[in-house]
Amino acid sequence: MVKVKLSRVSGLLFLDIGLWSIKESIYRNMAIMLDTGASVTTISEHILYSLGYTKPGKAILVTTAGGAVNVRAKTVDKIKIGAIELKHVDVYSHVFPDECFSDGVLGMNILNHFNFKVDLDAQIIELEARKIT
Repeated sequence: MVKVKLSRVSGLLFLDIGLWSIKESIYRNMAIMLDTGASVTTISEHILYSLGYTKPGKAILVTTAGGAVNVRAKTVDKIKIGAIELKHVDVYSHVFPDECFSDGVLGMNILNHFNFKVDLDAQIIELEARKIT
């Protein structure tokens, strides 16, 4: 089991992840929002571009809590959450509005790999790998 620290900003929960930079062959840390209501993890298009993910990706219209938005499907080489490393992760890229608190959203396509528990008192998320059939 891996425990990852959470932080709270304006009532939203954030955690630090590492995104693999194909430009520099290192992880770049970023804080993204934990969102169990999001089907797919979404990362800022600007961040993905700065890490070397420049292929346009397939355009998709998705429905969010804020309405319909256009995103692009991408595959990130590696994502690291605490001591857990996931390879070849499908994500959406999106241009988030300036007033947005986040550069990304951790969604269920990643969280489904784990049994997880959010402990608001301790401000951590516990992740335990599960078998996916």
